[in-house]
Amino acid sequence: GFGIHRCVGNRLAEMQLRIIWEEIMKRWPDKQIKVLAEPRRVHSSFVKGYEELMVELPKRSH
Repeated sequence: GFGIHRCVGNRLAEMQLRIIWEEIMKRWPDKQIKVLAEPRRVHSSFVKGYEELMVELPKRSH
């Protein structure tokens, strides 16, 4: 949500997502991450977000 009723955990969730993507990009810097399907959204009046995002990560070379 937003305004007076904005979720206090919203900023924490944004920070967690940023950190996750930073770590993924460090591990696969020049590889392509393939999105396998449309993201599945949470269907709720109270939650705006995604429930699932199916991706395929390339194998890392060691």
